[in-house]
Amino acid sequence: MNTTVIVPFEFYASHSLSVREKPHNHYWTLKLFVRGTPKDGMVIDILNLRQLTDPYVEKLADTYLNENPALTAEQAACPTCEMLAAYFYAHISQAVEALDVGAELRAVEVELRELEGKEWGAARLEAD
Repeated sequence: MNTTVIVPFEFYASHSLSVREKPHNHYWTLKLFVRGTPKDGMVIDILNLRQLTDPYVEKLADTYLNENPALTAEQAACPTCEMLAAYFYAHISQAVEALDVGAELRAVEVELRELEGKEWGAARLEAD
């Protein structure tokens, strides 16, 4: 029986968009959805998943995303929830696959919130 493990991360970063050109700050929430058949009681070791993911989160945390060299030119030009989901999916899916534990990154969700907590929205990138 397949099970999905959901692991959240949070970070703070600023960005600007064509519809709101002045740089502004947000809290971002990343959620990883890893699916597999539990072995020895777990789909994936959450600590290992956090250790694999933290460096990618840290590259974005406390930065101005439009000028962040960790992002592709396309992602930095328009650092939206959709673009950040693609960034995380590209890196984390390969890392999960390399663990060779029979688990697969099935989705990445990135949520955007104001500093006061108001949620603006989220994007979920799902594996085909």
